[in-house]
Amino acid sequence: MKKHFLFLLVICVAFNISVAQKGKSVVKRAPIDTSKFVLVEGGTFKMGTDKPVEIHEGPVHDVTVKKFYLAKTEVNFDDFDKFCKDVKRDTVNSGKWGRPKMAVMNITWFDAVAYCNWLSEKEKLSKCYLIKGTEVKYLDTAKGYRLPTEAEWEFAARGGNKSKETFFAGSDAINDVAWFKGNSNDSPQLVAQKKPNELGLFDMSGNMWEWVWDWYNESYYKTSPKNDPSGPESANYRVMRGGAFYNDGTYANVYTRQNAGPNFRQNSVGFRVARTYY
Repeated sequence: MKKHFLFLLVICVAFNISVAQKGKSVVKRAPIDTSKFVLVEGGTFKMGTDKPVEIHEGPVHDVTVKKFYLAKTEVNFDDFDKFCKDVKRDTVNSGKWGRPKMAVMNITWFDAVAYCNWLSEKEKLSKCYLIKGTEVKYLDTAKGYRLPTEAEWEFAARGGNKSKETFFAGSDAINDVAWFKGNSNDSPQLVAQKKPNELGLFDMSGNMWEWVWDWYNESYYKTSPKNDPSGPESANYRVMRGGAFYNDGTYANVYTRQNAGPNFRQNSVGFRVARTYY
């Protein structure tokens, strides 16, 4: 009798486990092109510097970010022109430098978030941004493409958990990894011509300033939360990172910050795309 009871008990437990597992919603992760994106494993790092060239680059503070995907290169003209054709808008001017594999330039912050939404829609992913005129709301449950946060950008530029703590993204020798005033001949360059950093990311130092999500406040580092900071609630300017082809070498270091209004457009400003890991 006891053996029969135990047998029935085991059957009931197994049945309940099976039902519970079937009741769970399985999240299906959308594929991503690993030839274009790197999975940046999450981690904790020292953000900023205690020896700033400009006061907004410090103080150093501990930051932890979750894992995320980041594009290996800046968006190029070829990809941006496809977006413009699809949404029936004028593309941006490449000046005297040509296309299509040149890093796209003359990009406003609004251009960048619109591109992210288009790319999400193209791959049948939920859009990360609710855009109503000049109001842009980030939808943190969305699965699509987005701009990296400033913290994510710096963590990735430093090499993430593989960081060798170099001054520039991937090396202490600026000529190895960056296009800047000293080697660019005052011209933007094709993407991925210099060495990548520890994570396989190209041009995180130099070539184009890159828009990130965050609003800019020069004192934000003093109050920034430790876990996944995403900038102030609002401000007048957005953050750009990385330095550009016409800047001197000090702008290409991994902690340099710059800012501009979200409608700012210049031949030294582009962006790269991120996606949340889920």
